[in-house]
Amino acid sequence: MRKILYSIALIALSLSSCTHYFISKPGTLRLVTVSDTVSAPVSALSQQIASYLKPYRDSLDAQMNTVLVKSPRRLSKGIPESELGNLMADIMREMGQERYGKPVDVAITNNGGIRTDFPAGNITMGNVFEVMPFDNELVAITLSGETMKKVIDYLAQRKEPQSGLKLVIDKASNKPTEVLIGGKPLDLQGTYTLITSDYMAISSDMAAIVKDNKGFQILRYLMRDSIADYLRRKGQQNQEIAPKKDGRTVVH
Repeated sequence: MRKILYSIALIALSLSSCTHYFISKPGTLRLVTVSDTVSAPVSALSQQIASYLKPYRDSLDAQMNTVLVKSPRRLSKGIPESELGNLMADIMREMGQERYGKPVDVAITNNGGIRTDFPAGNITMGNVFEVMPFDNELVAITLSGETMKKVIDYLAQRKEPQSGLKLVIDKASNKPTEVLIGGKPLDLQGTYTLITSDYMAISSDMAAIVKDNKGFQILRYLMRDSIADYLRRKGQQNQEIAPKKDGRTVVH
């Protein structure tokens, strides 16, 4: 519903604030830019539609401007780890585990899916949409220890945001030299649960690895909604978000 209202508001805005017009003459087509001081030719129908959609646009604006939580500083992504990447992965693991209802060992997302920074100060619902504009869902995957090792090898190459691992990577080879999951060495005979996005699980390079799994469950929980729920909860608890680079992924 939020997505529909967002689209409706954009339509209304476009109908009421256009500044470029195509003027057609025999054999020509040219673009005329209308300055702020010139009245734009708006049809009666456009005005009627814009007026009809205004309540929806105003409602959406109110939702997007709702403050969820505060951050004492700007949060950015980066490699081999970052404050924003760590936050995103930790949210996936915590909120994904709540939705899954079972323990989760590791969460992995991708830097490319994090589209911008979180600002210092108030973080709004609109900021969440800007950081995570895609409708990707959380997925829980059960993996053997052998398959988890392959996932970790992939992670060492790509250095994507992760939660639950202590990962030391050799700079020259991009191979892991130390791996701890929940503070314990990787058990090749064990079984692990991974939370990731449906994009990572189905469409990314990692998909070829995790297709060898012991269980695959789409949680019907958008990553964006998990982020908003987590931030809203922190705000309601009068807490700020202050993630840190904690050495979970190290390259040397």
